[in-house]
Amino acid sequence: MPSPLETGRNPEEPTVLDVAQATGPSESTSTSPGGGSATGVDSALSFVGPPTSVSAATAHILGAEEQARTVALLRLVLAAAIAGLFAIWLQDEGNPGRVLASVVTAITGAACVVLLWHARKVERFAHAAVLAFGVCCAVTILVMVYYVGVFSPAIVAMCIGIYFFGLSDSSLGGRLIYGAGALGYLVLNLAAILGVVDTSRSVLALANPPVEGMVAVTVVCQVLFFATFVMARSSRRATLMAFERVERALRQIKKRDALLDEARAELEGERAAKLGRYTDQQLGTYTIADVIGRGAMGEVYRGWDTALDRAVALKFLNPSLIADQENVQRFFREVEVAKRLESEHVVQLYDHGVTAAGAPYLVMELLEGRDLAQHLREKKRLGMSAVVELVMQVADALAVADQAKIVHRDLKPQNLFLSERGNRRVWKVLDFGVSKILDGAENLTMGAAVGTPSYMSPEQARAGDVDHRADVFALGVVAYRTLTGRPAFTASDSVATLYNVVHVQPARPSELVRVTEDVDRVIALALAKAPERRFSSALMLATALREAARERLDPRLRTDADALLTEHPWGKDILRP
Repeated sequence: MPSPLETGRNPEEPTVLDVAQATGPSESTSTSPGGGSATGVDSALSFVGPPTSVSAATAHILGAEEQARTVALLRLVLAAAIAGLFAIWLQDEGNPGRVLASVVTAITGAACVVLLWHARKVERFAHAAVLAFGVCCAVTILVMVYYVGVFSPAIVAMCIGIYFFGLSDSSLGGRLIYGAGALGYLVLNLAAILGVVDTSRSVLALANPPVEGMVAVTVVCQVLFFATFVMARSSRRATLMAFERVERALRQIKKRDALLDEARAELEGERAAKLGRYTDQQLGTYTIADVIGRGAMGEVYRGWDTALDRAVALKFLNPSLIADQENVQRFFREVEVAKRLESEHVVQLYDHGVTAAGAPYLVMELLEGRDLAQHLREKKRLGMSAVVELVMQVADALAVADQAKIVHRDLKPQNLFLSERGNRRVWKVLDFGVSKILDGAENLTMGAAVGTPSYMSPEQARAGDVDHRADVFALGVVAYRTLTGRPAFTASDSVATLYNVVHVQPARPSELVRVTEDVDRVIALALAKAPERRFSSALMLATALREAARERLDPRLRTDADALLTEHPWGKDILRP
């Protein structure tokens, strides 16, 4: 059965376990008049249904635009109220609605003054008050229409109000103003048609207007109200979709920048040449061929064991490090670790020794295949089923290490190798050279931070004590990287990267790819800054990820993850409120 890595599936497409469906933005938000729980323009958009890519930054922009439009409307209404009061009392003769029109217009003008005073500061901008003001305006327009004339052009002002509130984020608020205005005017029309309202006594009097004409005006105005509301809502949806497209493009740019940072860090440690100082030499029964890998500690060569007639890999310590006894001890640490670990997911060690020139070396099984870093350079990310398989197999190796009281401390894509022999594909954990033996008396790191910055746990970054949970954190970072296609923690230099590891939460995985909310929760627990809030073992992480992909996560883990994310939300610096 082919591995998920070899099926040719586009890694950007969902796998069988990718069950979350993409949806468009909903109309209902909480940053507009009538938004209910919103208290200011800084409130984030709260969409009904699955979250979209419209962020809190977009909510802030839309909220500020909402406030600016509201202030403009308040000024317009205030000017209209003042002009209306003058116009009402310039009439020579009385009118049945004159006093009522004066009162409601004065109240509306006073409300404008109060709201303009409060709108000077964002934190005092109350959306509920603006919605109540909108209802007040609708009532005022209806009273003025009754005073000026039921079938007069004064009703045009209602279209302005419907369009303004239809543009708001709250579809409920928009519908309320549209309903109040359309229904109120319909009642006035019917009253005039039935003779309850005397059209001959209004400012623009109509003596005995034909019923057919009144019905026609009624129908046309209702159609105009509805068309105005629909146009406003369509315009709002188009605005939200435009913001979503812009933010999606920005996330792609940030993703590419993160990948460039990661590639730059890898290239700094790469050397172009395939020939090494030991190529074509004979070391005992081992014939040494070309270089197949280089690292900070040394070089790895392809070789052949002539005595046992098998391919091997030979790892030599960098000559510049031989003089330092601590580096030699760290190099041979893999021998001590190999004696403790029996797992198909750990590289088998055959032999070790020192060359005539004093260079330490290890002889290991030769792996055919590629490491995870190479896979990610080609495919950017893996499908969910492939990530679950990877995490499960690596967790098996880490579980064996945990039983042997060994912490790897440098788990990263370059140290995870997919060995391919025939139909068998097995993930193997490489390079235990910087591992820590918890029951050992000697500390080779002398309290220094050891590992790769982007994959260190916070306690490693602080050069503190580490245990198996440091490897759990690193495995969580690997899972995040393979799922989303971007590193969880990266920056232009190692200092900034370590700061992010210790203090910054990465972006929510489901905002980058289609994964379930339970997968978000599992990754959050794996990346918890405090070790005691993480999974206690790599096997627990692997099992939880498998169940989360099937939306069968243990409710207790959901509760723990939700509590953690409440305290430390995705994408936030935990030092900043």
